[in-house]
Amino acid sequence: MPAKSQRSKVQRKTVYDTTPLRRRMIVLPAMALGLALVVELLNRGLSPARLFAFIGSRPVAFGFSVLIILTTLVFSELFKRRRAVLITAALVWLVLGVVEYMVIKERTQPFCSVDILMLKDAFSLITIYYTWAKIIAIFAAGFLAIGLVIMLFARMPRRRRYNFPRSLTAFVGFVLLTAMVAALGVRGEVLPSRFDSLVDAYNDFGFVTCFTFTFGRQGIVRPEEYSPETVAEILTDIGEEPEAEEIVYPVFGAKDNLAHPNLVFVQLESFFDVNTIIGSEYSADPTPWFNRMCSRFPSGLLYVPTIGGGTANTEFEIITGLNLDFFGAGEYPYNTILQDTTCESMCYNLKDYGYEATAVHNNSASFYGRNMVYPNLGFDRFVPLEYMENVKYTPVGWAKDGGLTQEILTALRTTEARDLVYCVAVETHGKYAETYEPKEGDIEVLSLPETIPLAPFQNFVNALPGTDEFLKRLTLALLKFDEPTVVVAYGDHLPAMELENELLTTGSIYASRYVIWNNFGGTFEAPDLQAYRLNSHVLKQLGFSGGVVTKLHQSEEAGEAGEAYLDKLQMLEYDMLYGDREAFAGQFPYERTDMRLGSRDIVVTDAAREYHRLLVTGEHFTEFSRIVAQDGTVLDTLYIDPEHIAAHLDDGVELPAFSVAQIGKDGGELSRTGEFEIG
Repeated sequence: MPAKSQRSKVQRKTVYDTTPLRRRMIVLPAMALGLALVVELLNRGLSPARLFAFIGSRPVAFGFSVLIILTTLVFSELFKRRRAVLITAALVWLVLGVVEYMVIKERTQPFCSVDILMLKDAFSLITIYYTWAKIIAIFAAGFLAIGLVIMLFARMPRRRRYNFPRSLTAFVGFVLLTAMVAALGVRGEVLPSRFDSLVDAYNDFGFVTCFTFTFGRQGIVRPEEYSPETVAEILTDIGEEPEAEEIVYPVFGAKDNLAHPNLVFVQLESFFDVNTIIGSEYSADPTPWFNRMCSRFPSGLLYVPTIGGGTANTEFEIITGLNLDFFGAGEYPYNTILQDTTCESMCYNLKDYGYEATAVHNNSASFYGRNMVYPNLGFDRFVPLEYMENVKYTPVGWAKDGGLTQEILTALRTTEARDLVYCVAVETHGKYAETYEPKEGDIEVLSLPETIPLAPFQNFVNALPGTDEFLKRLTLALLKFDEPTVVVAYGDHLPAMELENELLTTGSIYASRYVIWNNFGGTFEAPDLQAYRLNSHVLKQLGFSGGVVTKLHQSEEAGEAGEAYLDKLQMLEYDMLYGDREAFAGQFPYERTDMRLGSRDIVVTDAAREYHRLLVTGEHFTEFSRIVAQDGTVLDTLYIDPEHIAAHLDDGVELPAFSVAQIGKDGGELSRTGEFEIG
């Protein structure tokens, strides 16, 4: 017994962290340097050549990255369990590096701090971008990392005593040093002051620096010159209305009493003319109709704010006319300010001319928070995937674009007013499979630059014809439509295909193309434009003006964007969304709309209970329609066709009445019919 008691005492002996300060002064900088090398290697796709080129060309930026990491490691000195905190901090940087590697591989656009706000949307896409084996591995790695941290704090030795004031002084000193170097670096232009291109910034200044600079940075910084007087000067400069061009339309029939045409903006996911890739060749043109439109109708380059992803940001610039460059790096205004703030948009501008605004998108209503944002942009109706009938899907899982033609025509036909329809297509969305299996009728890629992955690109090329065919059917249908209509079609961004500026005839990975088509023989101009200038340019040619931002754009020549003009634009953007709204005398003219979902009412006309089944008859049901009991229970519902849905009922379940709700992909309820009593 005494021997056993002695062994227990030995096992309970505490081991303390006694690492001397001199050793820590060597270990911490060495760890910071090693972490910086690993993280920046991941940021450059595991290319040592690109890493050393970065260090050689930007030594100050790399040194600043080391300093940032070192400051976070010095933070561990504030804790008794110093080693556990130190290893955890190092682990966080490694995780961030791995996430950056995964993000740029899938979407080209680098990982920013604001992407953390997008986790909900990211998880909704995880099965598209990764196989189940990879998903399981990702979550397993996450749980392993959490378990490792817990074990570190449970097992790693702590310090018996330490000088907390000295540790705090050291940490604060490093924070101040980092802030001072950052300020001097920005002033000396060796560190970024703003992010006009995230891809270029992350390449030029490194992941660590750019990610840190974006952390917590949202919204528009208050301009130094902001004041009521400065805003008043801008309003004076743009006060005169642009001269309206006289437009004469041919006779279209019973509805030709419209003074102006319908406007249909068609935003095509990852859509572009692949013939603009230098050195590429194909067995057939993947986008013949779009290219034909561009050759026969006015067309120009459209410089969009994103690459590989970020559809909502191109959408934001075109609808609002606001320049995304003034917002936080990588910010999605749809997920920040526009969640609870209205904003000038072409929807609000056209309401003054009697237009109704409809948004159409064959993806989930809640993706990018569109069902919450669109009312703040002035849309009267929104037709998302959950309200579309007989939808067909690609092998990847995205809705095909063919059904959008009918939805656009329905939107145009179901209103007496003139219409603005903003359609966002999704069929050609990534991810594109890593392997390619040829099928009969496929377009073959005959030649391609070696840096572009062939198999995914081959899959992308053969996804393009479906969207091109949608555009063809839409324009052919509108040729027979009895109202004058203008279609503005463009790609929202280039796909994540490791494209580079020098590989493109356009010279820019941010250059898409747009075309202005019409069914009445109208004459338009289509110069090269920034995306935020597109709607005001089209409206000006139709004799429309609008809010202060639109008037500013229309007061400048389409191809001009000087510093003075951009300063005015930033001032107005800040004033409208974050300032005192001096441009509107403090009274904002834009009220949130009472937006309805869907173009057609979902109606229940009959219900019959047979044994354990409830068969519901009605109109315009979709695969997202669910039968809901009076107590709010959502029943497992079988979609049969647009006129019939059914649900299984267990023995003894009373169901005197029910409703039919549209349930989104995220499980949220979008709308519900009134209660229907079972006779």
